[in-house]
Amino acid sequence: MKKIYNWMQVGLIFVILILIVCVYRSLMRPEKFDQVYEARKAEVIAKLNDIRTLQTFYKNEKGSYAKDFDQLKDFWNNGTMRVVIKEGNVPDSMTEAQALKKKLIRRDTTVLNAKEEISKTLPNLDINTFDIVPYSDNEQFLIQADTIRTGNIPLHVYEVKALRSQYMKNLDEDPRIKNAFLGKMLYSNMQKQFLGPNYSYKDNVIDLILGSMTEASTNGNWQ
Repeated sequence: MKKIYNWMQVGLIFVILILIVCVYRSLMRPEKFDQVYEARKAEVIAKLNDIRTLQTFYKNEKGSYAKDFDQLKDFWNNGTMRVVIKEGNVPDSMTEAQALKKKLIRRDTTVLNAKEEISKTLPNLDINTFDIVPYSDNEQFLIQADTIRTGNIPLHVYEVKALRSQYMKNLDEDPRIKNAFLGKMLYSNMQKQFLGPNYSYKDNVIDLILGSMTEASTNGNWQ
């Protein structure tokens, strides 16, 4: 009788442990998903910010935004930029025009290598991969540019987009999940659970969009 009682105790302890793991699993999975989602989103946003900077340099020189990444790459590799060299200081009692007239200051425009100038602002940019969405299996961001009109005023606009289906690929293979403690037991099949067709949580995961094709904005929809 005592032996049976001992086995019942062991069985009860085993059941309790399984319940503890199941409760812990249900509580930790959403938190782990949020951690991975926010980390991936931050990497995508960092690239979108680099693209925004490149587009700004491109427009300042070309007068409009690049319509595709090949134009931005060509500008980086082969383009030039006109840069105003400033010498001297404007006295407080004068305007810049007056100081120029009196030759107290000098303003000259020189043509410089675009890559060298942009590298001062984006020293870590990899021009070979800047257009690739992180975690997407080498898929490009979606990009377009055009000119719209507000009244009679032409406005140059562009839009760059990373789809959630691109940067949330291969979720179960993410090192933050796969290499986690007891990862296989706690975090398996998260792709299906959180992004599958039958789970509403996927609606909280957004496409990341920089700029707009309907208004003159270079903001991101995450801001």
